[in-house]
This record gives sequence, structure tokens and C-alpha cells, in this order.
Amino acid sequence: MIRFAHSVTLLGLILCAAVPLSGQQPEPGQQNPAPQQQITREVWQLLDVWAKRSGEVTKLEGKHERHVYDDTFEVEKVSNGKFWYEAPDKGRIDVFPIKNTAAMIAARNQPGAKVERKKNGEPYDLKSDDAQRWLCDGVKIFDIDDPKKIARVVHLPPGLRGQNIMNSPLPFLFGLPPEKAIDRFHMELVHDYRPDYQVVLLMATPKQRQDADNWKEARILLNTETYLPDAVKLLDPAGTKRTVYTFQDMTINKKGLFGGLISGQNPWDPKIRGYQIHVIQPGQQQAENQPNNRTIPNVVGKRFDLATKLLIEAGIPKNNISNQNAGPAPRANLVFIVSAQQPPAGAPINKAEKVLLKIFDKTQKQAAAGVPGGNRQGVAVNR
Repeated sequence: MIRFAHSVTLLGLILCAAVPLSGQQPEPGQQNPAPQQQITREVWQLLDVWAKRSGEVTKLEGKHERHVYDDTFEVEKVSNGKFWYEAPDKGRIDVFPIKNTAAMIAARNQPGAKVERKKNGEPYDLKSDDAQRWLCDGVKIFDIDDPKKIARVVHLPPGLRGQNIMNSPLPFLFGLPPEKAIDRFHMELVHDYRPDYQVVLLMATPKQRQDADNWKEARILLNTETYLPDAVKLLDPAGTKRTVYTFQDMTINKKGLFGGLISGQNPWDPKIRGYQIHVIQPGQQQAENQPNNRTIPNVVGKRFDLATKLLIEAGIPKNNISNQNAGPAPRANLVFIVSAQQPPAGAPINKAEKVLLKIFDKTQKQAAAGVPGGNRQGVAVNR
């Protein structure tokens, strides 16, 4: 069985890992210059069949597992969930934390276990990832944080509705027509495992800023029987975080109601009554609230001073940036490093919205000794 390193096996959907919640089509100025790709006949044929077979899918549902490997903090976060798709433009993915058991930890500590390892040779710390829901009902996109009861809602412009949802920031669930795929990505056939296994490994690198702001490289394990991805691995722009989705029990074109839901429940109802809702209309206050349609950069893993500088350069007012103590750092070299940010990277910039950075302020040794945490000035000596 073909696998990505240290992953499970099937992966087929990438609804939220690389989605900037903007609802905007890329402007010409947002594209990075790229040389014209000389695509091989083999890759063109794969993309052509992938697009044609994708057009035959009217319903798709299944289960998924997600692993996020963070090299900066030497942590592996795990989650699982379900997903649904209905042609031409509806999609949903639910993410649930996985409870880490003693048996899981013991298996990781076995000699020779295939896990990501720290510099000292120990396995990455295993943590449950956060719960999340992402939903597109064909007119709006919902990015929902259920624990915090917050929902970001984007009204899709007409050009991204219907069949054109394939041109939105939702790569690799279905195949784009070859000419559109190579306009947006540099596509390369890394390995053809046929005839032993009915899969091929493709690599995509972004040509447009809307994708490059969120990921640096994508590897797609494409099943050449179903022409759905069996696996997708994303590398973040800094090259320090890998997100791997694995999907099981995929059902294509099932008749009747979707499975896995309460009987009669509409999967396209976000159920966000009582939530704090942030709504973004197509083109709403772009000049004032979304300069150049920019999105919030990823500053997790960066020094506090550099993170602040990057946010200001992206168009966020300095007075809107605040910090919160994240507690003792797991390693001494992470003091004054950003451990989390809110809103997340990829969210549209809004000058009226606050950005919160959580920062490690001292070492565990200092915490045990009762030493007060550091401050911003300490960043300068922690380089």
C-alpha cells in the first residue's frame, strides 16, 4: 500500500486546510510571475481524465483523519471527522479532536515506530487538534469555531458559484480542466505506481498568491480507478508544518439522504444561531477594510517582534495587535515565540478586527523557580 511518510492511508478531500476565507477571485496583481510550464503528455492526460471523471460525481461523502506535523514546536496534532459534497457547489467538512490514549502514546514510544521525532530522538508530542467546521452552501462559505461559538461568513460573488466553484480556493477535491490547472499550479508527475498500485503521485506548486499565501507545495496521491485523491499532503509557506489528510469509506453518488447525519437533518444548515458572526460581502469595504484583498499572514513560530512587523506590513493597524501570555515554553529557544494567533492565517484582513498573539514568555525552568515572565524588550536578546 502506498503511503505518505508517517501518515495513515486514504486522503481525498481538502476543503479547509488551504482555504483563505475571502470569497475573492485573484486579481492580476496577486499572481506571482511564473515561467510557462512545459507540461508532459502524461500529466496532461492524467489531468484531462481527472477533470472528466470529476464531472460524473454528483454526491460524495466519507470519513477523514488529519495529522498536522509542526517542526517548530515538535508537535503532532490529530483529528478526524466526516465530509460531504453535492454538485455543483455544496461542500462540508467537520473536524473532531481525537482523544489520545495511553495505548497510542505507548505505540509511538516503541523502538522503530514510524513517527516524526524531535532533535533528541523522542517522538513528537501528540495532541488533539481543535474542533472545526467548514461549509459551503453554494452562496456562502462558513468557517465555524464551535468551542468559541464564532462563525466567519463570506458571501460568494456570482463568479464563484455553481460550476465555477472549482475555480475557487478549493484545490484537489476534483480535477480542474488541464488548461486551468496548469494556469494555477505547476504540475509534476512524481511517481507512477501502476501497475502494482492504481495510484499516481502528483506534486503541485502554486503560481498564484491566493494559494502561495497558504501553502508552498501539495502532493496528491491520485487513485486512477476512482479519480479521487487518496491522499494530500500540504507544506506550509515556511516549510515547517505539514498537514496530511487521510480519508476512508468514500461513497460516490449515493441515492437518497446523506449518511452519517441525524435523520432528516440538512447538512447545508450551519446551525450557528447564538454564535458571534463576522460577515463579509463580495467587495465589501475592500479599500478600507481589506487592503489589496490581503489575508492575515501566518506568524505562528515567529519571534514576537517579527510577527508584529509582518502583521503591520500586511495592513493591520499596530493598535489592533495584542499579545497574551501562552505560559512556559516547551523548549528554551521558543521563549518570545508566537504559539498561536487569532484570527487564523488566511482570514481576510479587516482593520476593525483585533489580532491576538499568544506568546511563550519564559522557560519551564524559570516557571518552576517562580521567575516572572519576560516582556517585549526580551525579544531582542532571544535571537
